[in-house]
Amino acid sequence: MTVPVQQQIHDFATTLLERRGAVVDWPDAGREGTALLPEEVAEAAAVDADVVTVGPEASGEGLAINLAGDFLQWAGQLLEAEPRVGLFGVRDLYLKRKNLDEALARTFTWPNAKVKVHKSGETAIEYHTWWFHAAMASEDRWETCDRFSLSAASGVLVDIPDPLGLWGLQPQAGRQASAPSTYARAVHIARRRLLASAAGFLQRMDARLERDRKRLRDYYDALSREAGKKKPRSHAPPDPEKVAATKRAVELELRRKLGELDERYSVAATLRPVVLVRTEVPVPTVELSVFRKQAHRIHTVYWNPLRKQFDPLACSACGEGAFTVVFTNDDVQPLCPACAASRQSRRC
Repeated sequence: MTVPVQQQIHDFATTLLERRGAVVDWPDAGREGTALLPEEVAEAAAVDADVVTVGPEASGEGLAINLAGDFLQWAGQLLEAEPRVGLFGVRDLYLKRKNLDEALARTFTWPNAKVKVHKSGETAIEYHTWWFHAAMASEDRWETCDRFSLSAASGVLVDIPDPLGLWGLQPQAGRQASAPSTYARAVHIARRRLLASAAGFLQRMDARLERDRKRLRDYYDALSREAGKKKPRSHAPPDPEKVAATKRAVELELRRKLGELDERYSVAATLRPVVLVRTEVPVPTVELSVFRKQAHRIHTVYWNPLRKQFDPLACSACGEGAFTVVFTNDDVQPLCPACAASRQSRRC
């Protein structure tokens, strides 16, 4: 194991143990140290003593911190107990209060409606940043970790910076602010992004499957042709019934082998949410009066201080964000151009 990997494992194990209440004295990743373990940590690591040695080669009642032993197993048990949802707030952001009308006109277009600013204001909304672990297992394995953010107010996908790297981020563990759940929307987006990210892997598996299918067919086709040939040193023609029986047996064996091949190359996909970071952000808002024929509705758009521009408006049909917004006739619901065109084609 290389020194950088040893150091990473040392740092990770030390942080994890200290986070769970242990007192760790292990200054050098390549040597042994000591750790005073709380009862639940000792139980997870399957040791009886409270004070143990820690190190890459620790033995006996010690904790061997390496990738060859059971370190990953008990570390995983400790991680399972860690909270996976964090609630934070961002303060001291610049909030645009002037020229919102100009920014609105530069950002949005309304092809089939008359839109006026009803009023402006400020509120606080949450942006939900999801981390998903995705994996596909077939003849080979592929996995990735994907991060994306949604506006809890509208459900639209928003490209904001990693909230854990924001200056001014403050934990808000003491309060449980309520916000609309974005889980269903996040799973829908994560599935779509998984298929896009894994396209190369799936193409490779399809190519390997077709390659192996061809090899099997070529081999069993050769066996079938051989069954109909006259045997050397024999002047009698092949028995038609035996030839037919041999060919049937070859065909059945080929089908069985192809079935095994399909099973071997079948793809099992898993998608698991790992972490959700809820970031509460103060935002300027603009309420819009939207007039479509004889109908009228108020819609709200949010100016994002993290991106310094308006968030898109959510399509009422597909949920995707749009800056070119078409409105329905009767209930004045927003549609993205693709959904508007699809609805128009169905009417025609």
